[in-house]
Amino acid sequence: MLHERERCIDFCVTQRYMLVTDGKSGPPHGRTFFLRLSASLRQFPNSTFLKQRTNGGLYYAGNNMSVFGTVIRNEEIADFMRLLNLAREIFKQELTVVEIMPGGLTNKNFRAVTEDGTQIAIRLAGQGTANYINRPGEKHNAGEIAGLGIAPEIYYYDPKTGSQIVEYIDAPTMHPVDFQTRDEVLVKAGAVMRRYHDSGLEFKTSFDPVAKIDEYKAILDEHSYGKRYEGWERMVEALERIRAAYAKQPPRRVPCHNDALAENFMLQGEQMRVIDWEYGGMNDGYYDIACVCVENPLDARCEDVFFRAYCGGEPSEEAKARLLINKFLVTSHWSTWSLVQICYGKDAEFYWEYGRTRAVQACSFLDDPSFSRSLTLLGG
Repeated sequence: MLHERERCIDFCVTQRYMLVTDGKSGPPHGRTFFLRLSASLRQFPNSTFLKQRTNGGLYYAGNNMSVFGTVIRNEEIADFMRLLNLAREIFKQELTVVEIMPGGLTNKNFRAVTEDGTQIAIRLAGQGTANYINRPGEKHNAGEIAGLGIAPEIYYYDPKTGSQIVEYIDAPTMHPVDFQTRDEVLVKAGAVMRRYHDSGLEFKTSFDPVAKIDEYKAILDEHSYGKRYEGWERMVEALERIRAAYAKQPPRRVPCHNDALAENFMLQGEQMRVIDWEYGGMNDGYYDIACVCVENPLDARCEDVFFRAYCGGEPSEEAKARLLINKFLVTSHWSTWSLVQICYGKDAEFYWEYGRTRAVQACSFLDDPSFSRSLTLLGG
């Protein structure tokens, strides 16, 4: 029987079955741990019983909804349970706590604790993401960066799905406000970015934002998805000009993160760590810099502090030109990416607005008087 909780629902899990309890009564046999999920789950009525599908998914009789509500869908439960059992095998201990972590647009992340207090992070990769993310490449790239002590150590990685078990970094996650108000964060982020850009590492994958947008456009055509944002034609025209400029004067390719959101930075004491390397690849380093500038977003003073920390002094005119061009590429890339998410059945209202705001940003960079001059400087 299921019991209603006002603030938090505990799921008792065994290797054979799963049962929602009130946190006091548990399954009559088998090993148990508690999975604490936030109160965003729907409240569950009393006297409702679980049923199990042949594929391992658990759902409520009568409404066909996963026992995890909207947190973990039925089709994700088997992979989730497999990851939990793998974690037990790797550390040869039971898990005492598994908690869902906030954030993440495409993946679901959990913190787990073993019997001896070791904390680990478990990522349940979003379904369909392997169609546009090179998962074997991510495994190699993230492992290389982990060797520098920047990314988390990898304990297990599934190259088919991207689900993984890694070191849990017990440190504050950065947010846009940290980049907007703390010079220390800007300086340390610029320094760690310069460190991995200059590391000499060779990633197995490349990240060409223009080619990536081409790939996304092909997915949209494949799904016969015809909606586009206002200013789309201008964006496509500018992308062609950039493609031609880069053909004449290719940018220097370095190992890049390519998704340098504030939340992917964690300040561990005096060291800035960087997580979530699924879009990592060899790219123009200014793309990473631009991502930090536009995703936070930084005002002129903060951008100057960050850019100087990265460059080690006053940026050159070419550096300033590359930053502006890459601001346009970052926003164009994520605006097109958002349409792909809609094609894969994600929340259409959310992703449309997410992409629309970035399309507006992209067009604002096209309107910058320096844009054409910057493109000319780079060979366009």
